[in-house]
Amino acid sequence: MPLLELDGVRSGYGRVEILHEISLSVPEGAVVAVLGPNGVGKTTLLRVISGTLPVWEGAVRFDGRAINRLSAYQRARRGITLIPEGRGVFPGLSVDENLAIAARASDADAAWRDERLDDVKKTFPRLAERALQRAGTLSGGEQQMLALSRAFLANPRLLLLDEISMGLAPIIVEELFANVSRLKREGHTIVLVEQYLTYALELADICYVMSKGQVAFCGEPAELRSGDALAGSYFGGS
Repeated sequence: MPLLELDGVRSGYGRVEILHEISLSVPEGAVVAVLGPNGVGKTTLLRVISGTLPVWEGAVRFDGRAINRLSAYQRARRGITLIPEGRGVFPGLSVDENLAIAARASDADAAWRDERLDDVKKTFPRLAERALQRAGTLSGGEQQMLALSRAFLANPRLLLLDEISMGLAPIIVEELFANVSRLKREGHTIVLVEQYLTYALELADICYVMSKGQVAFCGEPAELRSGDALAGSYFGGS
């Protein structure tokens, strides 16, 4: 049974429909990349899954149960964590306070959380150096490291990553994806929306390409690398 399923999902903003009968499946422990040009509904899709945007029609199922009616908070408590485009940190709180909030979101015992917190600070030494600094004063790359650290601390069953590389220097992007790769090795289930195709295709087990609010392609990364599906589906959409 897939950990996450979308079946004929329609959604949008106001009266404007963005997603048109989207269906996809995310196996437990897999990394699923959602690709496509800007404006095709990738971020909207993640908002629907996380519960920050309602489903108009169709079903979202998590661990075999419909979650259409659950709030974003309720979904987070069930293990769905969204790291949105634009970092998603608490700018007025310190780095340590941001990390403490993320740690409390986990159902793990205190000993595990303390051990994981130490691990995060070793993984992202810059966060340890800026422990008392307000998150809003960090650089863009440091804020994204802080946002990604939530995934290590909250220990989610499903991690949704929305363009974590947006606007960052290549060296920072490489460091971030090294840590996403670590999350994959630890067995986390990840849905990844990403502009850096090289990283996305290296990490993904399954790729969905979206075009105009619909799924234009579903398959393995090798199919996108070897054929003309990437050019036709990825660059052809709008």
